[in-house]
Amino acid sequence: PKCGGTVIETYKKFQCRQCDFSLWKIVGGRQFEPAEMETLLSERQVGPLDGFRSKQGRSFAALIRLTPEFEARFDFGEDRRDGEAENGSEPVDFSGQESVGRCPQCGGGVFLHGTNYVCEKAVGPEKTCKFRSGALILQQAVDRTQFARLLTEGRTELLAGFVSKRTGKKFEAFLVLKDGEVGFEFPPR
Repeated sequence: PKCGGTVIETYKKFQCRQCDFSLWKIVGGRQFEPAEMETLLSERQVGPLDGFRSKQGRSFAALIRLTPEFEARFDFGEDRRDGEAENGSEPVDFSGQESVGRCPQCGGGVFLHGTNYVCEKAVGPEKTCKFRSGALILQQAVDRTQFARLLTEGRTELLAGFVSKRTGKKFEAFLVLKDGEVGFEFPPR
């Protein structure tokens, strides 16, 4: 991506043959597959990918973006350095997207933005709302259909792929709206 040269796979890196561009094969305790690296290089992002390990040894999932400096960085949807649009310098244009539903806090449109579902009034220079929810919650992907259901009916179907931060065990729960915030509701035992 830096010079247009060919990127090859070596023992520890993906390396350009013509310039100094390279990316480590193992990031956050997880090895990139060649197809994932191809996607990262062509689309400048890949994921969300599972299987990363934090310094405390906890497993997590994240989107990987290629920065303007050609470095691979985790993106959890709260990018403060590169996300000027979210931090206020320029408005975010959602005109090419269809709204997922109405914001439970202000009635504005909710859109998928990065790895989050956000109210259109919660990003850009003039934020008047704070509604935001991850599209990946405790390692459970929340697809557009389920999030739309959450916004219209106040509750998703039973989702079975959540992973507890404390115990590391999988659990199932409904996502529910309580006072304009996303929370959990557990099925009866």
